Amino acid sequence: MKKINENDLFFNFLKKWKILIMILFMVILIINTLYSFDYKTWIWDNDITSWQKIIGISVSLSSILGVLSVVFFAMHKNIAYVLGIINAVLFAIFAFSFGLSIEGFINLFIYIPIMIMMWYKTTRIKNDKGKFESFRSSIYSSIFFVVLTIILTIIFYFTNPLLNKITVSVLGQDKVYEYGSNFQNYVVGSILNSLINALSIIALTMMVLGFRDSWIVWIIKNIFSFIFFGGVGFLNITTLLINVIYMIISLYLFMVTSNKNTIKIAFSNSINFAEINEILKESRMEYFELELSKQIERNYGSIKQKLKESLKIVKKSQFEDNVVLINYLLDQIFHLSKLKPKNFLEKIKILFLKFKYIISLSLQNKLDIIFVFHNSDNYDSYVKAKNKKIFAKKIVFLDNDLWSSYDEIRNNLLHLRNKKDLKNYEKIFFFNK
Repeated sequence: MKKINENDLFFNFLKKWKILIMILFMVILIINTLYSFDYKTWIWDNDITSWQKIIGISVSLSSILGVLSVVFFAMHKNIAYVLGIINAVLFAIFAFSFGLSIEGFINLFIYIPIMIMMWYKTTRIKNDKGKFESFRSSIYSSIFFVVLTIILTIIFYFTNPLLNKITVSVLGQDKVYEYGSNFQNYVVGSILNSLINALSIIALTMMVLGFRDSWIVWIIKNIFSFIFFGGVGFLNITTLLINVIYMIISLYLFMVTSNKNTIKIAFSNSINFAEINEILKESRMEYFELELSKQIERNYGSIKQKLKESLKIVKKSQFEDNVVLINYLLDQIFHLSKLKPKNFLEKIKILFLKFKYIISLSLQNKLDIIFVFHNSDNYDSYVKAKNKKIFAKKIVFLDNDLWSSYDEIRNNLLHLRNKKDLKNYEKIFFFNK
């Protein structure tokens, strides 16, 4: 702790350094707005049409708003949605004018609806920090997004020329390139363009939902964009510069969001030991207690409603740094396996409900530790469960002796607190190696 206090000045310098870097990016993008690297002239001296000047300004202005939006998305701030929607409209102007009709359609008819829909979905959990609900990657989400990327790439490959013809008929041949006419290599350029489109949709969806791995997808997309606009598709220095900046920002955000200073633990049962409650209070943990009855109602509607309410509490807990969940949702999922369905239809419903909430819980913040009391109704279920590490980094099984359990909980909690205190210190040296 002493060593961290000695570095307070360096922490303040690091914060200022981040702001200076962002200002530098903004200056570069403003210059990019006023000076055309493609035509090698200032926008007001360029011998091009007013339409082309508007396009040059819009794509660069779009990049400024894009940088701001991705930073706010990384912070899970609601303002990110507003900036993201404006960015999508402006970039669509550039995309349509250069024959990249699918990008225009994606921005107007996919990006904007996705952001509006996710804005509504992720802000339903109210909090006083102006943040939206977020998710984390799991094996289930990874498989889904990989398959969706392949499907979208194939769809875009065949729909690109058709959408371009529609754009030409609307805007005219003089304002839009025929699709592929400006590609250095039509087949490779079309495949790359389709893959970039697919990755953009996947990355955006993951980003607005708060998936940390969205930054990896953005980096991959930027690499392919760099190849495409570097000459495989066609050369566009303005867009190359934008992608370089986005790639740097994505890489930085991926690195800093991997080291969150939080403590999140859960108990598989209610805590009836005063000393345990005391040490949790000393650690300034926010309590979130889920209702758990010994015998879950037989009525399917009641079971469904209870699980829904419990998931909502788990989602609400993500807005706090230090969290303790009592009667964890996983316990309620385990309870579903103990039900005896009356008929085949009820059995299918219960299996579906279990699968649904396993996936939903796997997308929530991964816990540091789940403490399982020996007298917990689900002790054996935790022992036998093969996928329990999806939900927590560590499962601690406590024995019958209360004082022994207290020592186990205290030691693990102290370890988490010390680890949290060291994280910023470690991050400083990570960036300076």
